[in-house]
Amino acid sequence: MTELITPPGAPVAAGPYSPGLLTGDWIFLSGQGGFDPETGELVSDNIADQTAQVFRNIEVLLRAAGASLDDVVSCLVHLSDLGQFAEFNASYAKQFPGPVKPARTTVGSSLVAGMRVEVTVVARRPGGTPSAGAPAGR
Repeated sequence: MTELITPPGAPVAAGPYSPGLLTGDWIFLSGQGGFDPETGELVSDNIADQTAQVFRNIEVLLRAAGASLDDVVSCLVHLSDLGQFAEFNASYAKQFPGPVKPARTTVGSSLVAGMRVEVTVVARRPGGTPSAGAPAGR
Protein backbone atom coordinates (compact mmCIF):
# COMPACT_ATOMS: atom_id res chain seq x y z
CA MET A 1 0.00 0.00 0.00
CA THR A 2 1.25 3.48 -0.85
CA GLU A 3 0.65 6.36 1.57
CA LEU A 4 0.73 10.07 0.83
CA ILE A 5 3.22 12.16 2.85
CA THR A 6 1.87 15.69 3.41
CA PRO A 7 2.73 16.85 6.93
CA PRO A 8 2.03 20.30 8.37
CA GLY A 9 5.03 22.58 7.85
CA ALA A 10 5.94 21.10 4.46
CA PRO A 11 5.71 23.09 1.23
CA VAL A 12 2.47 22.56 -0.67
CA ALA A 13 2.73 20.82 -4.04
CA ALA A 14 2.65 23.37 -6.86
CA GLY A 15 1.11 20.97 -9.36
CA PRO A 16 -0.54 17.60 -9.90
CA TYR A 17 1.98 15.51 -7.95
CA SER A 18 2.52 14.18 -4.43
CA PRO A 19 5.18 15.81 -2.23
CA GLY A 20 6.11 12.38 -0.93
CA LEU A 21 5.04 8.77 -1.01
CA LEU A 22 5.71 5.95 1.42
CA THR A 23 5.50 2.48 -0.03
CA GLY A 24 6.58 -0.27 2.35
CA ASP A 25 9.81 1.01 3.91
CA TRP A 26 10.71 3.13 0.88
CA ILE A 27 10.19 6.90 0.78
CA PHE A 28 10.07 8.77 -2.52
CA LEU A 29 10.08 12.57 -2.33
CA SER A 30 9.31 14.90 -5.19
CA GLY A 31 11.84 17.59 -5.97
CA GLN A 32 12.11 20.21 -3.25
CA GLY A 33 13.12 23.81 -3.88
CA GLY A 34 14.31 26.50 -1.49
CA PHE A 35 10.80 27.71 -0.69
CA ASP A 36 9.75 28.78 2.79
CA PRO A 37 6.61 26.72 3.52
CA GLU A 38 5.02 29.58 5.47
CA THR A 39 5.34 32.23 2.76
CA GLY A 40 5.63 30.11 -0.39
CA GLU A 41 8.54 32.36 -1.43
CA LEU A 42 12.16 31.46 -2.10
CA VAL A 43 14.26 32.10 1.03
CA SER A 44 16.81 34.13 -0.94
CA ASP A 45 18.60 34.33 -4.27
CA ASN A 46 21.68 32.62 -2.79
CA ILE A 47 22.29 28.95 -3.68
CA ALA A 48 23.70 28.09 -0.22
CA ASP A 49 20.60 29.52 1.49
CA GLN A 50 18.30 27.76 -0.96
CA THR A 51 20.15 24.45 -0.47
CA ALA A 52 19.81 24.71 3.31
CA GLN A 53 16.05 25.37 2.92
CA VAL A 54 15.69 22.47 0.49
CA PHE A 55 17.03 20.13 3.15
CA ARG A 56 14.84 21.64 5.88
CA ASN A 57 11.86 20.88 3.62
CA ILE A 58 13.14 17.36 2.96
CA GLU A 59 13.63 16.74 6.68
CA VAL A 60 9.99 17.67 7.42
CA LEU A 61 8.77 15.15 4.87
CA LEU A 62 11.18 12.42 6.00
CA ARG A 63 10.25 12.85 9.68
CA ALA A 64 6.57 12.46 8.78
CA ALA A 65 7.46 9.11 7.21
CA GLY A 66 9.53 7.96 10.20
CA ALA A 67 12.96 8.65 8.72
CA SER A 68 15.74 11.26 8.65
CA LEU A 69 18.53 12.43 6.37
CA ASP A 70 20.57 9.49 7.70
CA ASP A 71 18.17 7.21 5.79
CA VAL A 72 18.58 8.88 2.38
CA VAL A 73 20.06 6.48 -0.16
CA SER A 74 19.89 8.58 -3.33
CA CYS A 75 19.68 12.24 -4.38
CA LEU A 76 18.94 13.73 -7.77
CA VAL A 77 20.07 17.36 -7.86
CA HIS A 78 19.10 19.97 -10.44
CA LEU A 79 21.15 23.18 -10.55
CA SER A 80 20.08 26.18 -12.61
CA ASP A 81 23.76 27.15 -13.05
CA LEU A 82 26.46 24.47 -12.95
CA GLY A 83 28.93 27.29 -12.32
CA GLN A 84 27.53 27.33 -8.76
CA PHE A 85 28.35 23.66 -8.18
CA ALA A 86 31.17 24.30 -5.68
CA GLU A 87 29.01 26.58 -3.53
CA PHE A 88 26.11 24.11 -3.69
CA ASN A 89 28.41 21.19 -2.89
CA ALA A 90 29.77 22.91 0.25
CA SER A 91 26.21 23.44 1.55
CA TYR A 92 25.15 19.91 0.52
CA ALA A 93 28.12 18.33 2.33
CA LYS A 94 26.90 19.80 5.64
CA GLN A 95 23.70 17.76 5.29
CA PHE A 96 25.55 14.43 5.13
CA PRO A 97 28.55 14.66 7.49
CA GLY A 98 28.97 10.91 8.07
CA PRO A 99 31.31 8.64 6.15
CA VAL A 100 28.48 7.05 4.09
CA LYS A 101 26.91 9.51 1.68
CA PRO A 102 23.86 8.94 -0.52
CA ALA A 103 24.38 8.10 -4.18
CA ARG A 104 23.95 11.33 -6.15
CA THR A 105 23.45 12.63 -9.66
CA THR A 106 23.76 16.37 -10.36
CA VAL A 107 22.53 17.92 -13.59
CA GLY A 108 22.04 21.38 -15.02
CA SER A 109 18.36 22.23 -15.52
CA SER A 110 16.04 25.07 -16.34
CA LEU A 111 14.20 25.74 -13.08
CA VAL A 112 11.36 28.04 -12.05
CA ALA A 113 12.48 31.67 -12.09
CA GLY A 114 14.80 32.35 -9.15
CA MET A 115 15.23 28.70 -8.16
CA ARG A 116 18.90 27.80 -7.97
CA VAL A 117 18.52 24.19 -6.80
CA GLU A 118 15.99 21.37 -6.60
CA VAL A 119 16.65 18.04 -4.88
CA THR A 120 14.72 14.77 -5.11
CA VAL A 121 15.49 11.99 -2.63
CA VAL A 122 14.80 8.33 -2.08
CA ALA A 123 15.12 7.07 1.48
CA ARG A 124 14.49 3.87 3.40
CA ARG A 125 12.87 3.87 6.81
CA PRO A 126 15.06 2.40 9.56
CA GLY A 127 14.32 -1.19 10.50
CA GLY A 128 13.46 -2.34 6.99
CA THR A 129 14.79 -5.63 5.69
CA PRO A 130 17.72 -5.14 3.30
CA SER A 131 17.64 -6.67 -0.17
CA ALA A 132 19.59 -9.86 -0.75
CA GLY A 133 23.28 -9.00 -0.91
CA ALA A 134 22.80 -5.45 0.37
CA PRO A 135 24.53 -4.38 3.60
CA ALA A 136 22.23 -3.64 6.52
CA GLY A 137 22.02 -0.02 7.73
CA ARG A 138 24.12 3.02 7.03
